[in-house]
Amino acid sequence: RLSEHDLDQEIKECALSAAASLLSKLHASLSTDQKNTIFKLLLERLKNETTRIAAIKTLSKIGEAAQSNEGLDLSSIMNETLGQLALLLRQQSRGLKQTSLECLDTMVLCLGSDGDVDMDNGLFDSVLKDLGDIISDTDLHICHLSLSASNSILKNRASTGPLVESHILPAALTLSKSPLLQDPALASLLVLLEEMVTSKAVTFDKLCDMLVEQLDSNGSKNSKQVISNLAECIATIASVAPAEKQKTFIETTISAIKKSGDGNAQTTQLNLLVSGDFGRKIDLSSMPGVADSIKQIYDQSFDSSNEDIKHAAALALGRATVGAIDSFLPGILTALESSSGKKQYLLLSSLREFIHCYREMEGGNLSSSVPLILPHLEKNCESDEEGVRSMVAECLGSLACLEPKMILPVLEKLATKETPKKVVVRWTVGSAVKFAIGGHISATELAPFMPTFLGLLREDDLAVKNIALLMVYSAVHHTPQLVVGLMKEQILPQIYELAQLNMERKIDLGPFKHTVDDALPLRKAALSVFATCLDKCPSSLDIPAFMPVVAKALADVEDIQLQTHAIVISMCARHPIPLVAAADTFVPPLEKTVNKKKGQKTGTELERVYEWIKSGLRVMIAISKLDGAMNNRAFSEFVDRINNSSKHAPFLQAVEDER
Repeated sequence: RLSEHDLDQEIKECALSAAASLLSKLHASLSTDQKNTIFKLLLERLKNETTRIAAIKTLSKIGEAAQSNEGLDLSSIMNETLGQLALLLRQQSRGLKQTSLECLDTMVLCLGSDGDVDMDNGLFDSVLKDLGDIISDTDLHICHLSLSASNSILKNRASTGPLVESHILPAALTLSKSPLLQDPALASLLVLLEEMVTSKAVTFDKLCDMLVEQLDSNGSKNSKQVISNLAECIATIASVAPAEKQKTFIETTISAIKKSGDGNAQTTQLNLLVSGDFGRKIDLSSMPGVADSIKQIYDQSFDSSNEDIKHAAALALGRATVGAIDSFLPGILTALESSSGKKQYLLLSSLREFIHCYREMEGGNLSSSVPLILPHLEKNCESDEEGVRSMVAECLGSLACLEPKMILPVLEKLATKETPKKVVVRWTVGSAVKFAIGGHISATELAPFMPTFLGLLREDDLAVKNIALLMVYSAVHHTPQLVVGLMKEQILPQIYELAQLNMERKIDLGPFKHTVDDALPLRKAALSVFATCLDKCPSSLDIPAFMPVVAKALADVEDIQLQTHAIVISMCARHPIPLVAAADTFVPPLEKTVNKKKGQKTGTELERVYEWIKSGLRVMIAISKLDGAMNNRAFSEFVDRINNSSKHAPFLQAVEDER
């Protein structure tokens, strides 16, 4: 089947898939000639435009099998395969590039160490040049795959070091100062830079200087993201440098911070973050005098006149604490007791960063430090500053993910504790639980405590109600099983009530009066919860009971109307029967929306009115297409009026053209 040319495309692809399974599982039962015949046919298919993607996937599967089976030798096709894959990287098709890069990475891992497989002298030069050409921030996923393949080549062929320095390093350095660099692409870049130092492709000193130069080459245009990425790159290569160079490196970094100060803010930020990231990987307390010096630097930076330097020092202190808990954590907690205002916020930022970084460590156990941290967080739950309470909530949420058995009972106690400042404490608890759910806390651990936390929905304070709604939204979005069983009794009655709550008040501003609706955020949040429930756990909802709420929301302010329009349109596909039954109740608010007067509005304000009208028309059209909707006399007359209206014709045509 592989060798025939006049077969259906699907049969060709199935034949390739079968060949992959055959070689992967039964290669020991095949003779060398049989394997070589299959390899030859695979290469033919790789060169054929119609079958090359299927052939690449086949080679990837075989390559994965070869990595764990010494009996499956791919050396006979390695040169030609890598050469063909490198050529495909020059194609415009993104899908082809992605598949080729994944296969290239897999095949390179089958090479073994230098000398195991004979390779053409110029092959790696060509491959690495093609890889270097597609390392850019225009497509970060392709960039990530290219960096990963480059790293695999360098790791398996240390002799390619000069080629990597020539073809890959310039593109990697340009990428390191991109404000778009993040996630897998950043991780792959860090791994590659680390491998360059480890394999001695580039010396640590040379690479470090090159990375520092990237900050200067951008002048004063560097964003916080760029400075943070460069700091992480520098700290990563320093963490694999020889021990004697590490001591010199951190001392030089400390000197640079003292020298630049507030005068050169970006350089100071960079060096502060470098010290923190380095301390996260290497225990600074193991270097005599370094921990004390760096603590003093961080403390002084908290008093800087530059806000960015203060923030960088807070992050650096938190990260350095990860590598040397005993040296840094007691100092943070002691300072928290005596600080207030901005410094208190910065210290809590450090604590949050420490907990966040610790969570990223595999097998990290913070149980011995939690009893030291917890009293300070509990105390600051009552802070009058919302920024401080938000930081405390993030800390508690992250700690709950790490040590749920210790933190959740404390949060439960705080949620029901009667104190003069119970409102702000309960707001902090709701926020902490929201962060914990977003951080993927164990649903099994959290479930027994949810009824207590949902009690926050019944609090009188609007801010507490709002944070409780956001907590429910997070639960429905991330782990709906947490709340499905509690919907009917604890959540839905509150959702129905809060989605209709109106608390308007007038503020006298002298010449005129301004109307403020304190319940508007609650209505938005309640509708967001309902919309998410429709997607994640529709069976737990009582849809017909919510129809009066929808009808009322359609007559609300613009933001609520637009949100409700989206909900109704999504319900047309999933819950048409309740919508048809309630269609007549939607007519008055929809008619008012689509007949909205433009008044004296111009420019963007006029465009906004037009979008509002079109949104209402989309709802009308969506409902009118439901079975039985046009049998409703009030709704059908409304649709006829709009369809026969000349002023609505341009809007209806615009909506029709969107499809």
